[in-house]
Amino acid sequence: MPNAHMTWEEKFEAINALGEAVLKMRAPGDWYVYQPSVEISNRVVIGSRYGSGRTPEAAVQEHWTGLTELRATEVIVINAFRDNRRHLRWNGYRWVDLPVEHHAEAEHA
Repeated sequence: MPNAHMTWEEKFEAINALGEAVLKMRAPGDWYVYQPSVEISNRVVIGSRYGSGRTPEAAVQEHWTGLTELRATEVIVINAFRDNRRHLRWNGYRWVDLPVEHHAEAEHA
């Protein structure tokens, strides 16, 4: 289903398909999505992004945007420093595996 027609719960379900994601509350009105096994790489640096917002829905929407609106040089990385490393992107309907390029990220942010 295309992004525009997905509810925030459906987006959260798709996010969870990448690796376990948890909605956490720092304080009332301060929510974020914690997903430690999912990172973003730009071929030089690899790091995590966590969506945050005033409501669980806002946090999920921001996290979704961070995972689906990547720059051309960025990929989602699952299991970054393991043998079963995967690279993925959202194609508008589902997560698509990409060839894993073995490059040395300069740092782990």
